[in-house]
Amino acid sequence: MTIDKKLCAPKLGGFVKKRLPLVIASSLLAPALVWADASLEEVVVTATKREANLQDVPIAVQALTNEKLEQQNINNFNDYINFMPAVSFQSTRPGIAQVYMRGISSGGDGNHSGSQPSVAVYLDEQPVTTINQVLDVHVYDVARIETLSGPQGTLFGSSAQAGTLRIITNQPDTEKFEAGMDVGVDSTKNGGVGNSVEGFVNLPVSERAALRVVGWRQEDAGYIDSVAGSRTYAASGITVNSDKYVEEDFNDSVTEGMRAQLKVDLNDNWTANLGVNTQQQDTNGVFDHDPDDVGDLEVVRFGPDKYEESWTQSSLTVQGSVGGLEVTYAGAHLDRDSDWASDYSAYAEYLENLYADYGYDCLYYNSMGGCADPTQYIDENNKFRRTSHELRVQSDQEGRLRWIAGAFYQEQVHDFDLRWQVPDLSTDDSVIENDHVVWQTAQVRKDTDRALFGEVSYDLTDKLTGMVGIRHFELENSLVGFAGNLGRCTDFPCVDYPNVDAVTDDEGETYKVNLSYALNDDVMLYTTYSEGYRPGGVNRAQVGNVSPAYSPDWVYNYEFGWKTTLLDNRMRFNGSIYRVDWENFQYAYLDYQVSPLTLITNVGQSRTHGMEFDLTYAASEQLLLSLSGSFNAAELQDDYYQTDDDRLEGIVSAPSGTAMPFVPEMQLTGTARYEMELGAMPAYVQMAWSHTDDSWNSLDVGLRQKQAAYDLVNLSAGLSGEQWSADMFVSNLTDERAEIYRNENDYDARITTNRPRSIGVRLGYRF
Repeated sequence: MTIDKKLCAPKLGGFVKKRLPLVIASSLLAPALVWADASLEEVVVTATKREANLQDVPIAVQALTNEKLEQQNINNFNDYINFMPAVSFQSTRPGIAQVYMRGISSGGDGNHSGSQPSVAVYLDEQPVTTINQVLDVHVYDVARIETLSGPQGTLFGSSAQAGTLRIITNQPDTEKFEAGMDVGVDSTKNGGVGNSVEGFVNLPVSERAALRVVGWRQEDAGYIDSVAGSRTYAASGITVNSDKYVEEDFNDSVTEGMRAQLKVDLNDNWTANLGVNTQQQDTNGVFDHDPDDVGDLEVVRFGPDKYEESWTQSSLTVQGSVGGLEVTYAGAHLDRDSDWASDYSAYAEYLENLYADYGYDCLYYNSMGGCADPTQYIDENNKFRRTSHELRVQSDQEGRLRWIAGAFYQEQVHDFDLRWQVPDLSTDDSVIENDHVVWQTAQVRKDTDRALFGEVSYDLTDKLTGMVGIRHFELENSLVGFAGNLGRCTDFPCVDYPNVDAVTDDEGETYKVNLSYALNDDVMLYTTYSEGYRPGGVNRAQVGNVSPAYSPDWVYNYEFGWKTTLLDNRMRFNGSIYRVDWENFQYAYLDYQVSPLTLITNVGQSRTHGMEFDLTYAASEQLLLSLSGSFNAAELQDDYYQTDDDRLEGIVSAPSGTAMPFVPEMQLTGTARYEMELGAMPAYVQMAWSHTDDSWNSLDVGLRQKQAAYDLVNLSAGLSGEQWSADMFVSNLTDERAEIYRNENDYDARITTNRPRSIGVRLGYRF
C-alpha cells in the first residue's frame, strides 16, 4: 500500500490552537514506527505546460490531486481555498471572490471597469480570470487543482503576475470503462439540510475514441437569518421596516451542471479532445452577518438579495507530433451570464444623513411630489464572453537542450448593466424612461491580448540546468458606455449617448531566468528571477485631475527554492523563500470630492518578504501526516497620498511601511490520516486543520479594519468495499466564525463568514 502526497492537519479549541502545529511538527520529525514499504506516490503536474514529476519542476507548486480532493470532501471554491496556504482571498458569496498570492494585494480590486486580478485562473487550457468573480467550478471528477506561486508571465501571460491557479479535469480514457456515483446529505448547525448527487461515466466508444460525461446537483442549506428591523431616514423622516424580507436560513443555494468530453485518436500521432462544461448556480440571501449590531448569523435587509449565474465553456484541444516536435492547439470559448439583486438601502441612509446635515427634506421625490421612500437595491446584469487560442510547439524533453514556444490570442468582452432601483421614485426622475432607476452604469469593456512566448532549458552539466524565458505581449483595453443619473443624461435612452468612450493599449516583454542544481536524485535546489504584469485600463470617470487611463503594473520576483525527497521516499519537503517587488501598482479609491465613481490610479511600490513550504511524511504504511504553509510580510514602500491636495497638505492615506491588505502574515494547513482495516474492509480516520492569520481589509489606514485570525477543523471517517464507500464528516468542528471579509462596500458594515458546524454522510459506488 502506498500513501499519496500532501494533505492537511487539525486543531481543536484553545489548547490545540496554540500547540497543534508543534505536535504535528514533532510527529513529522519523530522516529515513529515506520514500516519498510511505506512510501509516497509520484505527483504529476503540468505547471510548465507539459507533464512532469512535481519534484523535477523548479517552480513553487502545490497540488491537490483527485484523491486528496475526494478525501477532503472538496466541492467548490470555498472548500479548496482553505487547503492552499499560498493563496489568500476575499469573498462575499459563491461566485464572488478575489484571490491573491505573495502579498500582491492593494485591496482595491473588484470594480467592473477597474483592475484585472493579479492571479490568473485557468479551467483546463483556458484562462477564465474575471474581476471579482472567480469561476466557482463544482469540484467533481477533477484530476487536480494546482497553484503556481510567483509571477508566471512567460507561459501564462497577463494577470499571472502573482501566480496562477489551475483546475484540471479528468480526461476521457480509451483503455477502460468506468463509472461511479456519489450521494450525500449534511445538516448545518442552526441552519438547514443540504444534499448532493454526482456521477460520471467513461465510455470507450471504439479503440480510438472515448466519451467522458460528468453531472452534478448540489443543494447547500442556508444558515444566515434575515430578521426584523426598522430604519428611519434622517432627511425625509420616513420609517421603513424589513418585514417583507424576514426569513430564516435565507442564504441557500443550488448548483447543477454537467461536463462532456470526447477524445478521438485521429491516428497514431494526433489526438483531438472536444469538451463542453456548463453550470447553473442560484443563490439567495447574503453570506455575511452583523454580530455586533444585530446578532450571530443575523442581518436586517430592506431589499431583495439573490445571485443567479450560468456559464458554458466549449473547448477544443488537438495534440500531436511532427518531426519529433510536440504540437498543441488549445481553443476555448466561455459564455457567462449573471443576474444579481442586492439591497442598497444603507447607501440611501448615508445620503439622507448628509441631506439632513445640509437642511434638505427629501433625497428623492415620488409621483405625488412628496418625499419618496429612498429604500433602494441594485439590479445588475453581466454578460461575459471570452475566446482564447493558443498554439504551442515543444522539443523532445529527453534532450540536453529543451524548448517550448507558442502564440496566444484572447478577446474578452464584459457587457454590464447596473441599475439603482428606487421603487418609490417618480418616473420623471428616472434615468430610464417609465422606470424608477436613480442611477445607471451600462458599459461594455473589451480586453484584447496577443502574445508570443518561449522558454529554453539547457543542461549545463549533468547536475546544473539553466532556463530563460520571454513573452512579448500586446494589450488593448476599451471602455464605452454611460454612467450617471438623469442630470448626466443627454437624451433618452441614456445608454445611447455614452459619457465614456476611451481606449488604451500597451506592449512589452516579460522575462524569466532559472538555475536548478540536482545535488543528487532526491534533492534539487533552484533560484529564479521572474516578472509578471497586469494590463492597464480606462477610468470610467473622465475628470481633470485624474488620468483617463491607468498603466500596467509589474511584479519582480527573486526566489530560492528546494525540492527534496527524504527517508527512502517517505518524506517530501519542498519550499521557497522570496522577495517580491510590486511597482507602480494599481489602486482603486472612491472620493466624492473628486468623482462619484471609483477611480483607478497607479500608486507606488510594495515589497513582500516571504516563505512557502510543503511537507508530507508517511510515518507508516497507515499514517500520513502533512503540513503546508506560507509566511508573507508585505509592506508599502512609499507614502500614499490619495489626491494632489492631500500631498500638498501632508495628509497621508497610507504611510510607507503600511501592511498590505488581505495578506495574512501566516497561513497553515495540516492533515493527519490513518488508514486501517475493520474486519476485511479498508477504513480510515482523518483530521484536517487550517489557520489564517489576521489581516487588514483596506490600504487606507484611516478607514481600514483588522480581520481576526481564524482556525478551521474538519473530521472524517469512512470505510469501503470492493465497489462501494461510505464516509461521515464533520466540517468546522469547533463552529468557528471566520472573518473572511469585513465588508463595508454597501455602506452597511457586515462580516462575511463561513458555514457553521455541519455533519454529513456520503455514499459512493463504482461500477
